[in-house]
Amino acid sequence: MRQHNTFQTDTKTHFLPFMLMFTCLMLSSCANNPLQPVSSEKEQQIKAELNDRSFRQFDPSKDANKRKGVILDFFNGVSLWAQYAEGPYALNEWEILADDYRIEKAGSEYRLYFQAPRSQQILPTQCDNCIETSGISISIQNLFDSEKIRFKLNIGDGDYPPPFPIFESWTKFNEDEYFD
Repeated sequence: MRQHNTFQTDTKTHFLPFMLMFTCLMLSSCANNPLQPVSSEKEQQIKAELNDRSFRQFDPSKDANKRKGVILDFFNGVSLWAQYAEGPYALNEWEILADDYRIEKAGSEYRLYFQAPRSQQILPTQCDNCIETSGISISIQNLFDSEKIRFKLNIGDGDYPPPFPIFESWTKFNEDEYFD
């Protein structure tokens, strides 16, 4: 009569659920981390880091004949200024601003959302609150490293005037220096 080794069967049976669980954990860790609100202490640290700073970027360059420009200001809240110009003339210019913003984090990304945003268009015609503000946010990587800080503009499904869409991937913005 042949003996059946129950230890080997039990080991194989217990090993299978472990492997399935391990595989699921590995797959879930590869997925994008969901954005989560930061703590109030972290929010204050981030706002202190950004306070009174300004960043600008042009595509393809500041001196190009046809260029798109964006300025992100963190004076008394947050402001996103955008312009499309040809030669010495601005054809489109507008701004979205808010007195405050909320912050979420996922991995190394901080995402800033305008709170009670307002907008103004300067060119081609002046108007207040005529630029869509829902769905727009600013992502920041390497926030605490001035040499490596990067920005990305998230515009959702909004219908924004030129120069948008722009800077939808991680982009180095130059920091402006302001003196009293």
